[in-house]
Amino acid sequence: MARRSHKSEKVNEAIKRALSEIFLEELPPEAGNMITVLRVDTAKDLSKAEVYISSLKDTEKIVEELNQKSGYIRYLLGQKIKIRKLPELHFIHVPELPL
Repeated sequence: MARRSHKSEKVNEAIKRALSEIFLEELPPEAGNMITVLRVDTAKDLSKAEVYISSLKDTEKIVEELNQKSGYIRYLLGQKIKIRKLPELHFIHVPELPL
């Protein structure tokens, strides 16, 4: 894995934390489901961010919906964190680990 700068790690963590709050407060999941943000990887120029998520049910469907709403989610993200350039968000499904 490529080595990340301290600044990019801080940005990744801030985006991860803010998206987790957004999914709880602004875009609550349907009953019995929960979205977990596992990791965020931003491009060096902050143009794009890959957001790795999992959920209890229908993760692939949820990822599709989140990618369709990515512009609105990006807007909500801009309300929570203040950085010069907000990346375009791309949500990626992470398969569940066997228990």
